[in-house]
Amino acid sequence: MKIMISAGEASGDMHAARALAALETSVSEPVEAFGMGGKRLADAGMELLVDIEQHSVMGLVEVLHKYPKLLGHLTLLRKALKEQKPDLLLVVDYPHFNMKLATAAKSLGIPVIYYIAPKVWASRPSRLQELKKITDHIAVILPFEVNVFNEAQIANTYVGNPLLDNRDLLSARVHDGKQRKRTIALLPGSRKTEINYLLPVMLDAAEKLAATHPDSTFVIPVADTVDRELLLPECESRELNIKLLQSNDYQQIASCELALVASGTATLELAIMGLPMIVVYKMNPLSYAVVKRWLTIDLISLTNIIAGRKIVPELLQEQATGDNLYQEAQRLLADQNEYQTQKVELERVYQALGTGGAADKLAKLIIKFLRSEKNRQRENAGAAAS
Repeated sequence: MKIMISAGEASGDMHAARALAALETSVSEPVEAFGMGGKRLADAGMELLVDIEQHSVMGLVEVLHKYPKLLGHLTLLRKALKEQKPDLLLVVDYPHFNMKLATAAKSLGIPVIYYIAPKVWASRPSRLQELKKITDHIAVILPFEVNVFNEAQIANTYVGNPLLDNRDLLSARVHDGKQRKRTIALLPGSRKTEINYLLPVMLDAAEKLAATHPDSTFVIPVADTVDRELLLPECESRELNIKLLQSNDYQQIASCELALVASGTATLELAIMGLPMIVVYKMNPLSYAVVKRWLTIDLISLTNIIAGRKIVPELLQEQATGDNLYQEAQRLLADQNEYQTQKVELERVYQALGTGGAADKLAKLIIKFLRSEKNRQRENAGAAAS
């Protein structure tokens, strides 16, 4: 079995690596995997044609700045599709890039399965029609997405949420919460552009919190795709007690009292851990002006979107200042009723994520799809011969 995988971010790399491992244990034949990913996919045995550390960006202006490199990577992967003709292209999240790659695959007659598809229910619903043309099947990770794709008549299967397969993350739900000092987690994202925009804001808030609570300490989980050297100059310029952690050190993160977090998958990880949070996001003003026109909902964080209302504070763009973040943190830490209410709401979000087993279910979906595809090709060949 030959499969190309395209995952453009740290979370996609992790989820795709688990799916590849599950696929390799589910079939008797060797699985040859190649494409775009990071350390985890490489460790799972995939040949990296593109390493995602080279192009982790967010925002229109930032993408335009790196467009030549992104285009080069896209060209390289298109060429690999044409030359190696995999049995399947599995694209994972990262829609701006992966939808273009999926289009190329379909033009070559290569089937496409989309895992963690674009959030068309939050922005750019026009993508539904494009997805219908460029994908053969969508592996859905949120229960309510099934209806969205069914209504658009796009073949899909709910495979469960991959975060619920993370045993380390789930085990972090059980902790006593006792700590000697006030510890606050700062999660500025897994992309260089996110870190450049959000880390200074979070550290500004951290300085104010440390001035108010001198015993405060801070931890920063660092994704595999991020070079720690990117964070060190900004951190070392502040007189703060900061410790850098691995992004999967969930026990230490869960033992924190509060998290200041970039909007993204990390908000769902915190919800699973039951850790109260304040969500913040900031990007280039021009990028934001464009993105804002695409949004069909008022909420930005997945935690709030799944809850269907604002259960955690959100600070976006011009509101994303160190002072505002500090004020929100102070308010939440001082009001135990609100703090505990958020923990209750986060538990409801966790329950709404549905079931786990995504990697195994996706592997079974791929196997079933490819068998069906082979049968269809045999039938077509037989019909042509007769």
